[in-house]
Parts: sequence; structure tokens; C-alpha cells
Amino acid sequence: MNRKLYKLIVRYNCHAKKFYEALDRRHDQKLVGMTLGDYVPSQHRKDMGATGSESTPYYALRKMLGKDAFGENEVFADVGCGKGRVLAYMAAEHGFKGKLRGVELNDEVAALASEWAKQFDNVEIIAGDAFAQDLSDITVMYLGRPFETKFFKTFIDKLESEIKHPLTVYYWVDQQSGKYLNDRPGWKMEKRIVIYYHMGLPLVFWPQGFSKWSYTPNTEKE
Repeated sequence: MNRKLYKLIVRYNCHAKKFYEALDRRHDQKLVGMTLGDYVPSQHRKDMGATGSESTPYYALRKMLGKDAFGENEVFADVGCGKGRVLAYMAAEHGFKGKLRGVELNDEVAALASEWAKQFDNVEIIAGDAFAQDLSDITVMYLGRPFETKFFKTFIDKLESEIKHPLTVYYWVDQQSGKYLNDRPGWKMEKRIVIYYHMGLPLVFWPQGFSKWSYTPNTEKE
């Protein structure tokens, strides 16, 4: 690639990223009255495999969840929820009527999510380690790459040991460890999409992939 063209693309991407993030912050304020998108580095990446707190863009949430319908008895959990943008989107824009639950390891970040969540009767924020939580009632799970690959695999083992009913999983930024679910018993990929464009503008350097999975436990093993 021509060096001059490369520099122009880099400059475009930097400006576009800032523009999209500014739009998302404004939408945060509209939905819940506070900003939810600032990145917070992980305090436990080495010892617990936890990634930093980075909110999913709204254009991605609409692409992943916008057309999907959910029943009133669903329990939707965002593991590694950060400040809770996914839950805010589901509660205030999507119109989800079931239970919304966020689990966040960083106490300070969880406290920020709990602050806006007070506006909604169906939103609960849990400050703590996802590996210490009871996952057995969850019917829909959102993962925004909350773990490094080694810990992701261990979490899937925990999930399978506790879930006794069909489960839907949305995995945002699945490039690193999403392939682990391929050909794993009980798991089926419903769709996978890589998002290259937003508002008609190309995301040249950071197209992101997400996948939607269904998990059906093998109850005959019991």
C-alpha cells in the first residue's frame, strides 16, 4: 500500500473512531443519564484472565440483538458487563421484559453500573467473580470477550456443568476464542457476522466479528 494512502487511512480511522464513540456517549446519556463507554484496564488479567472494561458500540448491539425477540421469562446475563451498556440497551431501547443481570469483577466499575440500574426494576448488577456465580437460571448470555482464551475454556466447562436447559449465547469480538465452540457437543452456531461498515462508512482497521450460539445440554448423561 502507498505510504501516503496508508497515513490517510490511519487518520480517517482515528477520526471515525472518535466520532462513533462520541455518538455512543450521547446515546448513553439519552438512555440512562450517564456515560458508559470509557475504557477501564483490567486489574486481574494475569491472575484471573479478565480483560479490560470496554463497552460494545451501539451499532454492533443493534446488529446482534436488535431483531431478536425474547420472552418475559428469559434471564439475560452479561458476563463481564463493565458499566453495563449492553444491559442499558436491552432495558431502555430494545424493550426486553425479562430479567437482566450483569456480573462485573471490578468493584468500582460495577458500582457505576449499579447507579444507573436503579432506574429499572428488571436490572441487577452483581459485583464479583463470574466463576463464583450460580449460572443455572440463565437462558440468554452475552459475552463481550470477558476472558482470555484459557479462562474462556474453563468458563464454558462451568457453564455446561450448571445449565440444564437450552441456552443462547451472543459472543462479541469472538475472533480470539470463539472457534473453541466449533464442533463442541451441544453447541451450534446460529450465525456469524463480521461488521465492516457503520453508517455507510468503512471500519477499515477494526472490523469486528460476533457469533450467536445455541447450546442444548445432553440430559441423557444425568
